[in-house]
Amino acid sequence: MRPACFDVWNFCFHSIAPRNLYVNRGIEKNFSSLPAFQLPVLFHPEQMMSNSPVIGINLPNTCVDPDSTRRFLGLFSEAGFNAAELCLDTWPLILDGEICTPWLEWLEKLLPQYPLRYSAHIGRGLNLRDMERREKHAQVLRSSIDICARLGMSPLVLHYEVQSRNQAVERYFLEAHREAAEYAQARGVLLVVENIEVELVDPVIDFIARIDHPNLRMAFDTGHAFLAARYFKFDFMDAFRNALPWLAHLHLSDNTGVFEELRITNRPAYDSLPMGYRIEFGRGDIHLPPYFGKIPYDELFSQLDSYEGMFVCEYYVERFLPFLAKVQTSVREGILKNRKLAKI
Repeated sequence: MRPACFDVWNFCFHSIAPRNLYVNRGIEKNFSSLPAFQLPVLFHPEQMMSNSPVIGINLPNTCVDPDSTRRFLGLFSEAGFNAAELCLDTWPLILDGEICTPWLEWLEKLLPQYPLRYSAHIGRGLNLRDMERREKHAQVLRSSIDICARLGMSPLVLHYEVQSRNQAVERYFLEAHREAAEYAQARGVLLVVENIEVELVDPVIDFIARIDHPNLRMAFDTGHAFLAARYFKFDFMDAFRNALPWLAHLHLSDNTGVFEELRITNRPAYDSLPMGYRIEFGRGDIHLPPYFGKIPYDELFSQLDSYEGMFVCEYYVERFLPFLAKVQTSVREGILKNRKLAKI
């Protein structure tokens, strides 16, 4: 249960706080045209009173039943996390492009019971390069944004995936994101585009720079970039530094840096590999907790003295459940320690 002071603070915040809030440096979110109940809960008291980083964690997408959802959100709060990232296809929130109101109302009652901020991840099926079903994909994206606005979840993570060789498709992909950024901005939801392991990081940065919209920024996935750097032979830290001007969200996911080539050559075979085998042999995007693999997190955190977005630990939570507090503490201490060292 959240403390009573949280309810008092939340009421006061929505009653008297300015409607112009800054989620990340240089990105203005104007909510003056929205009714109060739609305002995202962007800050919590402990974050308003200190410079402590906002450490989040992904809710397992197996938490479709109410008891599992409550259990994990409670565990996250007890372990000291400040935020949770929810994948929108965890529950049937969208049915054939339309919002499923009963599920939306259930989450609307549940989520405020925990002292957490919330970000969201788009459902796996969204593909804005699918020209044959472009209207359906656009509808699903609009519904996803509307759900985030209603539930106070921001940012919403979208996947870049892999560039096609069709210029018409890429032009549509770009314009669809520009339109979505406008739509989301009017509803107080920041959109962030995530790099994946089968594509270079630079095309994602270039894509965001070309759109150049204040409500479309980058979600840097450390695990994806680390694998891509090893496979495509580019420097991981250079890619990260190149992303910094556009960075608004971080996924902290660790691995060994060993790229599993089946991810490119035979996706069905890749998907059929048991995760236990892949973890045991350190192959591919195995979503270990930060500091459990080989990504140089201390060096990465030293570059983030002015970063104000979330640090979302994205890993297979169920496989490392006894170590929730350890993961949260390690990440928080790593950020604070290396920020201080960077200033010396």
